[in-house]
Amino acid sequence: MKWKKLGKIFCADNNSDLMITGGRTPVAQNVEGDLFKIYYAAYDIKMRGKIYALYININEPNTIQKLVLDPIIDKGDIGFFDDNGIIPSSIVIYNNSIFLYTCGFSVKNKIIFDSATGLAISKDNGKTFMKIHGPVMDRTIYDPCFATSPFVLHDDGIFKAWYVSCDRWEKKEDGGYKHFYNIKYKESKDGIHWNINSRVAIDYQNEYEYAISRPSVMKDGPDDYKMWYSFRAQPEIEKYRIGYAESTDGINWTRKDELMKHFDVSEKGWDSEMVCYPYVFDHKGRRYMLYNGNHYGKTGFGLAILEDE
Repeated sequence: MKWKKLGKIFCADNNSDLMITGGRTPVAQNVEGDLFKIYYAAYDIKMRGKIYALYININEPNTIQKLVLDPIIDKGDIGFFDDNGIIPSSIVIYNNSIFLYTCGFSVKNKIIFDSATGLAISKDNGKTFMKIHGPVMDRTIYDPCFATSPFVLHDDGIFKAWYVSCDRWEKKEDGGYKHFYNIKYKESKDGIHWNINSRVAIDYQNEYEYAISRPSVMKDGPDDYKMWYSFRAQPEIEKYRIGYAESTDGINWTRKDELMKHFDVSEKGWDSEMVCYPYVFDHKGRRYMLYNGNHYGKTGFGLAILEDE
């Protein structure tokens, strides 16, 4: 498994009064032919995310074909789960509609953020989206602190989600709080109403690791699931790297992070400190990966391609 970086695709740079910086958690939708629509989050002056879109030809990804300057999906009103920002998570084409799952943020008085899963549905091929009123996935007895950032597949007649579940926050010596979250799995019949019960898919591998996030799953056969995700930290490396796991049923996973060790930070530039938040997709027999770099997406997003063996 050898990934080749194709370079940074985009980072907002005061493109409008609302699109100030960033390009967080990109999500790819094939529009037609080699044309792709990339949903991503950019930040306003108060660092609140909103979802935008741009278009690229996958064969010439470093040239933006079209940049949409107005938010595709805006943050929520005061009191809602996404009133402090919203970012894209994954996309499902279902019954001639686009299900765009989102990650909404709000601010609590003690911890640095709270998060839940939202859903926006388009019935006109992505021209407009209607947000579901409130989160479709949130804290439960299985997800005590938050449930967010899912990758969703409509598979075997049901919706399957691998998502980020926060177990706890621990107070640090400096008075702040540290989060602990891993990746869990749950199912739904309609993609809107999700089963409460869940189970761990990717767990912490040692006492150093405290954050496993943004899963991206591909199914290459009836019993061949592959997942990419971000993880931190390790004894020598504190910041995010991209990991990899395999499964025969989508539920029980074996971590094989060593297969992604070659996909490391660059010597300099926008992804020189971390690589994170992968989104893997296929097109015409090739496998691609969108990903973020430094500062959790504030430096934009890039594209990589899986090289032929």
